[in-house]
Amino acid sequence: MSELDEYLIRDRADAELALARHQLAARQEQLLAALVAGGPAPAGFDPAQLRTQAEGLIAKRRETVGHLMPELPELLGTDFAPLFRRYAADHPLTGGYRADARTFAGWALDAAPTAPWHPALHHLLHPATRRWARLLPRRAAKAHR
Repeated sequence: MSELDEYLIRDRADAELALARHQLAARQEQLLAALVAGGPAPAGFDPAQLRTQAEGLIAKRRETVGHLMPELPELLGTDFAPLFRRYAADHPLTGGYRADARTFAGWALDAAPTAPWHPALHHLLHPATRRWARLLPRRAAKAHR
């Protein structure tokens, strides 16, 4: 409980309410961790159901990223879903879906450097590299690749 909560408590009913709110916040935090961060199921929740819900949230996030950057599912093909699952496991959604799509694309470049789609994805994320390479002398162009 914060100092502000303690300051605002005037009687036993306020204290019970503040404690209930604190406990609810802790349970909500546990539930959120189970759904989006692979945390354990909180007491009273069915672990199988939480896994199903977590899978649904990952699928929704993946579909949204694919909608915002349709080149990704096109370029990655069958690798898109498994790569996104690996990415989502270690990268919670922060900064919005557009930033998530861009971060995922950059992560995919690093995660699969030998994939057949790697050059096309690199060109998608760094289109100026080729443009500048044509304008620079040969030695400088090689340094920019």
